[in-house]
Amino acid sequence: MKRPQAVVVGTLLMGSRVLAGLFAVVEVGVNWPEFTHAIVTTGARTAGVTPEQAGVALGILLGLYGAVLALELCLVIFVYLGRNWARLLAMSFATLSIGAGFIDYQFNGVAITLRTSLLSLTLDILVLLALSSTAARGYARAARATPLRSD
Repeated sequence: MKRPQAVVVGTLLMGSRVLAGLFAVVEVGVNWPEFTHAIVTTGARTAGVTPEQAGVALGILLGLYGAVLALELCLVIFVYLGRNWARLLAMSFATLSIGAGFIDYQFNGVAITLRTSLLSLTLDILVLLALSSTAARGYARAARATPLRSD
């Protein structure tokens, strides 16, 4: 079965999320002192935090975010190859991301703007639309139903 455009567009959108995440990691790495200083000087909950402690916390968070980006990159590949489990997992992650944005807006009052989460929200909605299409579902199910050859 020929790969549908919805799968190609969905993987391109997922790939753009990965690239945006890599850009954010590079941005934090390039401006490391500014970010650690912002952690130390911002908010009452961080009173008494040294720049070294802020750097360790930031490093752990960046490492976790890098692991999430690596997982998402693997999902991009598997969705492109037509794996249904990857398509479902990618749609689940997009749903969770949309829900997290809503919760942040509803309970913390964080506005959805271009500077905050508008791009991420838009990409997640488009990924859901692309990967939940009938063509994408049929392609993923057809790939699963194709018997594997053992040569």
